[in-house]
Amino acid sequence: MAFKLKELTIKENWNELISLPEKKLLINTINAHSYNTALKDPLFAEALQKGDALIPDGTSIVMACKWLKAKSQPKERITGWDLFCLEMKKLNKKGGKCFFTGSSQEVLGLIKEKAKMIYPNIIIETYSPPFKPDFNSEENKAIIDAINKALDQYDVEVDRDFRLD
Repeated sequence: MAFKLKELTIKENWNELISLPEKKLLINTINAHSYNTALKDPLFAEALQKGDALIPDGTSIVMACKWLKAKSQPKERITGWDLFCLEMKKLNKKGGKCFFTGSSQEVLGLIKEKAKMIYPNIIIETYSPPFKPDFNSEENKAIIDAINKALDQYDVEVDRDFRLD
């Protein structure tokens, strides 16, 4: 599957993002870094393209689509942080569960504490995997088991930094 910015289907504005169906979706972000990674890593490129929605997480993507006269013409940048805040506000309104992974236990504890103050109607669960570039099958199983144990079903999974300001 060729990975060309000109041919990608990218959400063009907030209204398209907000009008996505209310169900579990895989929403990916694309910025200059992830685009360049996708050019070198076919599995990453495939993952970006096979999600339910792709949002422009960078002015460079918005401008490049314009200059290339791409199929998608995003009008504005929608960052991963913007998406996170939108989804957390929606989840907080109805109540639900959220799972954070990918950091130290200490940082995850700070995330949980901060999120509890901002989003009191969300149950926050966390998991800190070992810091290493690759996981063997036992470690992958441990991660999957931790997620399944913590949550019957999870509504949001985030492995990005959480701002503590």
